[in-house]
Amino acid sequence: MGAEIGRVAALRRELAFAEHELRARAEREAVRLAEAERLALWEARDSCHGFDLIRPLVQKRLAAIRTGANERFTSERRLAEMALRDADRADASYTVVSFASLRDRIRYLRGGAERESVLREALERNGVYTERGYFQEILK
Repeated sequence: MGAEIGRVAALRRELAFAEHELRARAEREAVRLAEAERLALWEARDSCHGFDLIRPLVQKRLAAIRTGANERFTSERRLAEMALRDADRADASYTVVSFASLRDRIRYLRGGAERESVLREALERNGVYTERGYFQEILK
């Protein structure tokens, strides 16, 4: 009987230690995720600010080309359209990182095909669903 009590006590200590380790690991991962989100938000914000500076100029130049003005250099129209698409992607990135559900923010932070999928979905819908299920349009 005494051996069983000792064994139960040892198992309880083992369980307490495992729970402590699990909590510590969860805290480390939460800090890591928060830092990744903060960095992604800053990068997306900076990208949006950069595109906000050139977007009006690009739109004006593209409108002129579409109404008959000559391109100033080869592929000017194509590059202008590409810049506007990139600006839209930057806006979508900012909206995802700022407002999307946790699931979609994590998918975005994974990068690669996951990020592309989240951005494509946001651009197709012109927004994201928040954690509470509200729809947030892409901020421009």
